[in-house]
Amino acid sequence: MMAAAQVSVSTLNTTVTNSTCGTTRACFSDPASCNPATDSTCLFVSTKTNGNNLNFQLRGTSAGYISVALSTDTTAGGNDKTYICAIKNSTASFVYALLNNNVLTPQNDTSSITNVGASINQTTIQCAFDVSGLNATARANAATTFSIVLASGTVSADGTLSSPTVRTVTPQLDLSDVTSTNAVTATVAPSSNTTDASNTTTTATTTTTTTTTATTAATTASGANISLQHGLSQAVLILLGVLAIGMM
Repeated sequence: MMAAAQVSVSTLNTTVTNSTCGTTRACFSDPASCNPATDSTCLFVSTKTNGNNLNFQLRGTSAGYISVALSTDTTAGGNDKTYICAIKNSTASFVYALLNNNVLTPQNDTSSITNVGASINQTTIQCAFDVSGLNATARANAATTFSIVLASGTVSADGTLSSPTVRTVTPQLDLSDVTSTNAVTATVAPSSNTTDASNTTTTATTTTTTTTTATTAATTASGANISLQHGLSQAVLILLGVLAIGMM
């Protein structure tokens, strides 16, 4: 493998996070939906249109390099344009290469890449850069529609890049669309069974209450009738007693 052809790099003074995903930037990561600012296992890239350019922000953890490649299909390789943020001699560096058959071939023509900034903190690497002239050729999709390939690898002392260890390959997505993401969104379906059970329970309770009320009313009426009959019996006995006394 060839030694890396490097690009001029300035210091990146911002922190790459997922705070603007879905609002101003499209985001792709492994694991999906991770936050690179808080998760050291997170390999993350976000994109945003910047005039005629596409701006990238890349962050991850590696003792060598992290990379994002753009594939015109859904497989890694096939001369995919690959943008690499690396640690070389304890400093941040940037390399543009083509990925084919799991081999990175650095390119000397980096005229399409501008505004490169990078920083390292131990093994945390982050960088930002603009790319112009992207064109997903021979397809009806938007010129900025690609599969994102996120990977990492090692860098030798002379700057040679190892074959990448691919972390994830996304579906074909429009990188200029801020809603594009490889995150999985869970959908919660309405629980009709729960509602039906609730309604059934309510109906049963109402029926029970009605039955109880009817029983109570019947019991009360029956008690009233017994009391009335008892009172009449006492009145008749008293009247018979008075008549008997009067005849003596």
